Parts: sequence; structure tokens; C-alpha cells
Amino acid sequence: MKLSRSLGMLLLAIWLILTGLLPLLRVSFAGSGIVLAILAIAAGVLILIQDRLFRSPAKSLGLLLLSIWLILNGLFSLLSLSFAGRDVIMAVLAIAAGILLLLGR
Repeated sequence: MKLSRSLGMLLLAIWLILTGLLPLLRVSFAGSGIVLAILAIAAGVLILIQDRLFRSPAKSLGLLLLSIWLILNGLFSLLSLSFAGRDVIMAVLAIAAGILLLLGR
């Protein structure tokens, strides 16, 4: 697999590991929230672009929803955006993306 095909997934993996490890190890640094938000947005955008170029249609909807979730998650964090129902929308997006990704395998 070429690096260009997997860069979005690599950034997603890094984001997931850092998102899990930082609180678990009680580690924080100045700007960690910004770094995680930028990683989420970059991973979402790259997955969205790469999905259109390389993926099969069966996985497309799941990857599209994952991309949207990552981008929104990053933007909400970076811009401190909040509104009524935000958590419900994000939860539904996450569940739908997960189910569609599992079904597409």
C-alpha cells in the first residue's frame, strides 16, 4: 500500500493512540488539544479525499461518515463550538460510521 493511500489512516491511528494514551497516562502539554484537533481534521480530510480515489463503494458511506465525524470533532474542539444536540449528532454519526464500516468488510 502506497503511503499516499494510507496517510489519512496513519493520521487517524496517531490521533486514536494519542487520544487514548494522553488521559490514560495523565500526560498533557501546552497545545495538546490543538494538536489533536488538527490531527482529527487532517485525518478526516485525507480519508475523505483518498476514499474517493482508492476505495470500493461498499466502504464509501462508512468512510464518508467517519471523515465527517473526524472533521466535526476537530472543528468543535478548535473553535469551542457547542449547540443543543451536538453530542447526540456526534454519537449517531459515530455509530452509523462504525456499523457501515463493519458491514463493508
